Amino acid sequence: MKMNNFKVVCRNVLYIMALFILCKSAYANAITRINFEDLNKIVSGNKGKVVLVNFWATWCPYCRKELPGFNSLQEKYNGKVEIIGIAFDENGEQVVPPFLKKWNVMYTNYLAGEDLSSEFSLLGFPTTIVYDTNGNEVNKHIGYVSEQVFENDIKKLLK
Repeated sequence: MKMNNFKVVCRNVLYIMALFILCKSAYANAITRINFEDLNKIVSGNKGKVVLVNFWATWCPYCRKELPGFNSLQEKYNGKVEIIGIAFDENGEQVVPPFLKKWNVMYTNYLAGEDLSSEFSLLGFPTTIVYDTNGNEVNKHIGYVSEQVFENDIKKLLK
């Protein structure tokens, strides 16, 4: 009788582990490209929230330095702030999903479509655009910015 229970427990543990691995793999591969029009729809669809759109790349040290702050702000202001990351990596389909998984990025990310760089006149990475609760661009940060600076922007816009 005890051996039978042991087999059932082992089978259940293996089943749960397999589900966990499949779920992690599905997340790691779930990233799509976004173009200017789609991004505008997302920003306008988040009226009532402050939206931060962060243009970044995996190879950029300052972009990596900002990631924990964005995770923290997304968690702290959940429901009031929407953070969207847009990666500009060559071979993004291969390099970005494992990077996001490794860094435990908790906010939505996309790969950059062809028109984003020109539409936003990007001069470097990271660049973050801040939108108010009505979907209007109110600030553009070029280069590394601390979590506290973004939080100050958010607090002003949520008043």
